[in-house]
Amino acid sequence: MKIETSFLRTRVARRVVALFFLCALLPTSILAVIAFRFVTDNLETAGRERLEEIGRLTEDALLERLVALETTLRILASDITVGTSELPAIGSDSTLTRRFTALAVQTNDGPVTALIGTPQVPVRLDERQLQYLASERALLVTDVASITQSVPPILMGVALAPVSHSSGILWAEIDAAYLMTGAELLPRDTDLCVFDAANRARYCSRPVGRQLPEQLMAEIASRPAGEADRGHFEWSSIVDEDYLSWYQSAPLRSWGVSPWVVVVSESKATVLAGMANFWKFFIRVVFLALLVVALLSYVQIRKSMEPLVKLREGTERIANRDFDTQVQVHSGDEFEDLATSFNAMTDTLRKQFSALTAINNIDRAVLAALSTETILDTILSGIRSVLASDAISVSLASANSDAPWKLVAMVSSGQEKVVRDIQISTTERNEFGANRDNLWLTGDSATRTYLDVSLFEGRGFQAFLALPIFTKDELSGVIALAYQQKPAFSGEDLVQARQLADQVAVALSNTRLIEQLDALNVGALTALARTIDAKSSWTSGHSERVTQTSLLVGRELGLPDKELELIHRGGLLHDIGKIGVPAAILDKPGKLTADEWVLMKSHVTIGARILEPIEAYRDVIPIVLRHHEHWDGRGYPDGLVGEEIDFYARVLTVGDVYDALSSARPYRD
Repeated sequence: MKIETSFLRTRVARRVVALFFLCALLPTSILAVIAFRFVTDNLETAGRERLEEIGRLTEDALLERLVALETTLRILASDITVGTSELPAIGSDSTLTRRFTALAVQTNDGPVTALIGTPQVPVRLDERQLQYLASERALLVTDVASITQSVPPILMGVALAPVSHSSGILWAEIDAAYLMTGAELLPRDTDLCVFDAANRARYCSRPVGRQLPEQLMAEIASRPAGEADRGHFEWSSIVDEDYLSWYQSAPLRSWGVSPWVVVVSESKATVLAGMANFWKFFIRVVFLALLVVALLSYVQIRKSMEPLVKLREGTERIANRDFDTQVQVHSGDEFEDLATSFNAMTDTLRKQFSALTAINNIDRAVLAALSTETILDTILSGIRSVLASDAISVSLASANSDAPWKLVAMVSSGQEKVVRDIQISTTERNEFGANRDNLWLTGDSATRTYLDVSLFEGRGFQAFLALPIFTKDELSGVIALAYQQKPAFSGEDLVQARQLADQVAVALSNTRLIEQLDALNVGALTALARTIDAKSSWTSGHSERVTQTSLLVGRELGLPDKELELIHRGGLLHDIGKIGVPAAILDKPGKLTADEWVLMKSHVTIGARILEPIEAYRDVIPIVLRHHEHWDGRGYPDGLVGEEIDFYARVLTVGDVYDALSSARPYRD
């Protein structure tokens, strides 16, 4: 289904839509911000509490395992006698190998004896560490350099019985994985790291970071003495992922080392994963609210604004001279009344503009001195655009009062016209004398000569509007419009029709005057040519024959009418200069002397001088002057060669030479 949105192009509609959406979006946006902050804070608080609980449990588990490892180590120490390396089945004890990666005995005055693996045993202990062992406490050492490991191993040592400085020390290298047994049960996406006092990672469930963040180190260092080393902090990984963390110091004074730090971390993305479900629900609510708002605003605004849009589009079409489309509004309110008035105004403007256009076309036809046929075409198209009709005919009187009239009829634009001769009766002339403006006729079209057209028969025409055309109070034409049903023309429509008919009368009168002037001009030129040709009995009709032959050549070359008219005038006037040549030379039966030949050739220059003062014949002078030039340059008067000769003079030369060769001449024998 296509949703109509054209009404939104109005500023009023956009303003109302914006107001609707603002009223819906503003409260929703405020609610979204509040809900987002509330849910985010709750999720972060819950995440921090969860990390704190995991950190406390991890600290307790770490201390418990250290105590268990110390107990196991003391039991082993009680069974070892200094100076021997016997420890029954210790290499196959899976319990020990899971807890310790290496086990060895070191004496103060002897070498190190490995019992399991190859431990990195301290070579020397300081006085504090020896005193610590002598006090029957286990000692943790985490700073012994290792050749094979990047991080020093975790060593736990206990003094062998009897307790003395000379007795040996049982060293065990603790498996860090065992020390953090249970870490694999951490919640998904929760990371655990344990750092020693030197900020070395002793265990990390995942490599989110192998070193305490600088902000955590600074926070621990800034705490007052005696205050618990625990708390929350946030940090970013090297891949710019934000983390929430809980850190807690694990006191290891019982084993002679500084506290370790347990750090539990979880990415903010995981902590706030619940926001995704919240946003899915919230977006659906917002979308539903906006959909309801959009539907309500669409219905209400379209109902109010659509008529306004149509009226605006109607005014734009009028500005673009499109008067045919009516504005359709069915709102049942003042907009519908306004649309009705607007359509009436548009119809009036259409008729007036069509009338002006038709009159203008006829005026242009008159100013361009068009032929009667062109005027007829203008009438057939122009009047129908003003007074829409089912068919039209135009009957025109001929210039000769005794000749029949010419009738041209057409049913639809583009259809072939029907042309026939008719004779207007005296009764019909008198009928128009009594109805000079217009005449409405109904019924059988055959009762009027100017309506007796086979093209009109069988089409159900019931009404005819006849517009007489008068020239000097004489009926010179009839325009007939045919309708299947009589239209309801207003008085203004009939006035426009009469104006068009009067304009047609002026156009036809001027056209006929121009045609008469053209005929007079051609007649005068023909008479002049005959006068020139009559000077010699041998050249009678020569100019007219040359003209006709040259016109045939010009038409064969495809020359336009304007150029053919130039050849026509040039043909009739090409020998006008012979008026200055003695008749004795023109009629001499023998060969001309040199002097006589000079006089004979002078007729082209004489003709050019005769026509020179007449501006209208200026374009004919090259034909008169050059029609005896030859292509090979042996002609006269200037001996021009090839295309130097005027083109129209060359065309005329063909007809002139042909007539000279094919007609009788006094010198022919």
